[in-house]
Amino acid sequence: MAYREVARVEIKEVLRRWQGGAGQRALARQTGLSRVTVRKYVAAAEGLGLRRGGPPPTEAELVALLALQRPGPREAEAPSEAALARWSGQIERWLVGERLQLTRVLELLEGRGCAVSYSSLRRFVARHGLGKTAATTVRMAGAEPGAVAEADFGRLGRALDPETGRERVVWALVIVLAYSRHTFVWPLFRQTLEEVVAGLEAAWAFFGGVPRSLVLDNFPAAVAGPDPLAPRLTRGFLEYSQHRGFLADPARPAHPKDKPHVERGIPYVRERFFKGGTFHGLTDLRQQARAWCLEVAGRRVHGTTRRLPLVVFREEEQARLLPWDGEIYAVPVLRAVKVHPDHHVAFDHALYSAPAASCPPGAELELRADPKLVRLYRRGQLVKVHPRVPRGGRSTDPADYPPERATYALRDPGRALADAAALGPAVGEFAGRLLAGPGGWAKLRRAAKLLRLGERYTAARLEAACARALAVDLLDVRRLEHILAEALEAEAAPPEPLTEAPPPGRFARPGSAFAPAAVAAAGEAGAESAGASA
Repeated sequence: MAYREVARVEIKEVLRRWQGGAGQRALARQTGLSRVTVRKYVAAAEGLGLRRGGPPPTEAELVALLALQRPGPREAEAPSEAALARWSGQIERWLVGERLQLTRVLELLEGRGCAVSYSSLRRFVARHGLGKTAATTVRMAGAEPGAVAEADFGRLGRALDPETGRERVVWALVIVLAYSRHTFVWPLFRQTLEEVVAGLEAAWAFFGGVPRSLVLDNFPAAVAGPDPLAPRLTRGFLEYSQHRGFLADPARPAHPKDKPHVERGIPYVRERFFKGGTFHGLTDLRQQARAWCLEVAGRRVHGTTRRLPLVVFREEEQARLLPWDGEIYAVPVLRAVKVHPDHHVAFDHALYSAPAASCPPGAELELRADPKLVRLYRRGQLVKVHPRVPRGGRSTDPADYPPERATYALRDPGRALADAAALGPAVGEFAGRLLAGPGGWAKLRRAAKLLRLGERYTAARLEAACARALAVDLLDVRRLEHILAEALEAEAAPPEPLTEAPPPGRFARPGSAFAPAAVAAAGEAGAESAGASA
C-alpha cells in the first residue's frame, strides 16, 4: 500500500475527537485513517502530556506530532503522466526548437487527442526538464494605476509589403500598462525614432492618456548609451519624453525581468495574433492588431491578476493617466549646418536666411526642423525662426542681409533712394534722376555703386561731388567716382549757363534763307550775275 502523508488539519482533528472521548476504532472510522495511524498519534499526544478533556494542543506540540511522519512513496502515478510520456519528444521540440508557449503546446496536444490540464502539463515539463529551468526570483511590488507602462520590441515574422511587392520582417512594439495589464500592439517594419514615436503616439491615443513612467528596451533610436546605472537617451527621444511628460527608464541590458509585464507579451502576440493571420499591408496589420487588443487580449482572464485587463483599465486606471492633448507629435530633424556666403543655410533642398550680424558666412549653426517651422541656433541660443518651405523654395528675411548689400540683393529702388537721401540731398537727387523712368530696378548696380562711394569717400565728399555733377547735368557714376578720386569736388563751380540769347551776328541770316526754294533762287541769281560779268 502506498504511503500517504497525514495533513496537519487531520492530526488536529484526531486529537480534537480523542480529547472529546472518541475511541480509536471510532476515530479511524470518522477520519478515514488507519487504526495504526490513530494509535500512533494518540500515543505520541499522551507522551507530550495531552489528556482527554484537557486543553487543545499548542503550536509546538502540533509541530512535534507532524515530525512523526516518515517520507515514503507517493501515491500512484497520475494518469496524465502516462498520457504525456508518449509525447515527450514532441513537447521538447515545440518548447525548445520552435519556442512555443506552454499554452500553445496544450492546444496542440488537445488537437492530437491528448487531453490533460495545464497544471499537469506544466508539472510534466518541469519534472522531466523539457523546457527552461525557472530561476528563483522575488515578486516586485505592484505599480499604482497609471504610474508605469512597459515597452518592448519583438519579431513577429514576415509579411507582404504592397508598396514594394516583397515580403519584409514585421516587428511589434508592445506596450503594457503595469497595473491593469492592458496591452497595445503596433506593428512596424523599421525601428527608427520616427516609427517608434508614431507607435507611442498611437498607444497614447489608444489608452486615452500617458503613463507617468515608461520602462523601455535598449533600442538605438531611444538609448544612445545603454548603461546599467546611467543610461543615456538620444536627444530626439529625450525631447519627446519631455514633451509628453513621462519619465523614460531604460531597462538594463540582458535583464528581461526589469520589464516583467511585457517580456512575455511578444510570444503571446506572435502566437495568438500574428501566426495564421491574413494581412494586406502594414495599415491593415495595425487595424487588426488594435481590434485584437480590445476584443481578445483585453477580454481574457489574465493569468496573474485573474481579472479582465480591459475592465480593470476602464474602471481603475484610465482616469489616473496623464492627459493626452490629441495633437500628434512631429519628430524634429536636427542638423549641423554652415552659413553660406549668400547668408543662407541649406536644408532639405531649400534655403533659409541667417542674420548676418550674429551669424557671418562660415558660422556653424544647429538647425531644428519640424513640419511647420525651421529654427536656427548658435551656441544654444535661438537666432532665427522660419516657416518650413517645400523643396526648391527659399525663406529670406531682408533684415538678415548686411545693410550695404540689402539694397542690391532685394532689388528695391525705393530702399536705394532712401539710403541715398540719408547721405545728403544732392546724393538723393542724383540717385532719383539716375533711377528715374521705367525699369529702374535694372539700374540698381549703379545705385549700389553710388552708395559704396559714400562709404569709401565719406558722405560729405559724395554730397559735394553729386552737387558738382548735377550742376553740369552729369549722371555717370564712373565719372562721379573720378571726381572723388581726383578731389575735384572741392574746385570752384563752373559758370552759370547763359539764360539770354546772344545778339544777332553781322552775317547772320534767318532760317528761311536755308529753305530749298530760297537756295534754288539764290543759285539762279548767282548764275545771272556771272553771265553779266562775262
